[in-house]
Amino acid sequence: MTEPHRTKPLPQLPAIGRLIVTESALMRAHELLRLAGAGSPPHEGLVWWLGRQVGADTLVVACHHPPCRSGPGFVFTDEAAVGAGSRIARAHRLGIVAQVHSHPGTDTRHSDGDDEIVLMPFAGMFSLVVGNYGRDGMLPQEGAGVHQFQNGRWILVRRADPALIVVPAEVRS
Repeated sequence: MTEPHRTKPLPQLPAIGRLIVTESALMRAHELLRLAGAGSPPHEGLVWWLGRQVGADTLVVACHHPPCRSGPGFVFTDEAAVGAGSRIARAHRLGIVAQVHSHPGTDTRHSDGDDEIVLMPFAGMFSLVVGNYGRDGMLPQEGAGVHQFQNGRWILVRRADPALIVVPAEVRS
């Protein structure tokens, strides 16, 4: 597989705040990405995470699978899908707070196109890239790339930075 096409620098910096995701939202997003990648040929997949920003942190409680055009090396959606997704989120008192999409290979850095796929990025927004059409794990230690929109540009969050926190469905003492 080829690496994502990059002509612009992709700085590696620490995250501002944390991406806190419920286990159920993480598992459903993973399932949707794997489904998109299960075809012949496999397609990239896209999911939006719904939740709220709490201070510098982003809390994700659900996901939305927007209608998209996709293929073996691309996935796109449009403004109408963003509007519909935003209305769905608002109906539950949430917003679109992060995006998740898959890549064909193991390189989970944003491509130049990935930088543009987010139609309305905002300061602190997260973007997660999962390798091998969703067959790889969703966590940074499993190869997923965590990106964040900082100072008007996308950055790659350093792998050593604990930016992604998964909240289990049940917590015991």
